[in-house]
Amino acid sequence: MYTLGERIRYARKNILRLKQSALANKLGFSRVATISDYETNKRLPDITTLRKIASIGGVSLEWLLTGKTPVPLKGVRTTVMAGETNLKVGRECFAVVKIHGKDYREGDGPVDCMLVPKRDYEAAPFAVRVESHAMSPTIINGAIVGIDRGERRPATGDIYAVQLDNEGITVRRVFTYAGGVVLRPDNPAFPELVVPSAEAPEGFIIGRVVWLYQRF
Repeated sequence: MYTLGERIRYARKNILRLKQSALANKLGFSRVATISDYETNKRLPDITTLRKIASIGGVSLEWLLTGKTPVPLKGVRTTVMAGETNLKVGRECFAVVKIHGKDYREGDGPVDCMLVPKRDYEAAPFAVRVESHAMSPTIINGAIVGIDRGERRPATGDIYAVQLDNEGITVRRVFTYAGGVVLRPDNPAFPELVVPSAEAPEGFIIGRVVWLYQRF
């Protein structure tokens, strides 16, 4: 069982002996297809859901995340307290990163959260869910990107999160020229956007994309 989805399916079928609809009910989901998405790795559960699956299935959170320990493993903590940001799983340390939506404004709360390796969290604790096909196939719709908000001065050709009037927070390759920047999508079906320095809103470049999680 190499993937998180395979381990969720194993816990449901072989340990709990439940149908997807029954597990969805235990987790408080109205949409049964969410379980299918988890098991086929089309979607990642958030930390609250992972905690519930581990608890309901009587498996260790360490095994659920990594598959490296027996099932079940007594004595290993299988819950995460609300607000906890660090979790030791074997030799790897994870952190809970808050995921923001494209309409985020400073001070808004997250729309979701997920576990990432602590090294990624430390590099960019601010994450956004991409809601655009403009950077496909490099970054697909629904991807989670980590943004270093300390890197707002563009290095030409790198990918940055930008704030656009018609899209909210989105991602583009940024190319600089003498009078401003060009925002270029990887998807040729989308147009590039020229932003002269004189017309650029203050802070419209949010930061550089430094990590990415997505499912194809």
